[in-house]
Amino acid sequence: MEINEIISQLQSKFGNGFNISKVTEVLKGSDHSNLSIHEIISKLTDKGLLGDIDGDGVQESLVDELKGKASQMFGNLFGGK
Repeated sequence: MEINEIISQLQSKFGNGFNISKVTEVLKGSDHSNLSIHEIISKLTDKGLLGDIDGDGVQESLVDELKGKASQMFGNLFGGK
């Protein structure tokens, strides 16, 4: 997977809540051809580049960050906080 494709997928999943230039710098020079997007996300999360997706100031697990972001996007539609 090329860097542009990775960035595009990250933007579709996370919006613009991450620093594209830092992500590009981390990915540059690495072989991504055999990595899934989930493995790439894990690598970027470990480096702190996708940590606080929901903007609550706390770096949580990726699942909790995505739940927080979804809650922000959809409000109390599904009975969330």
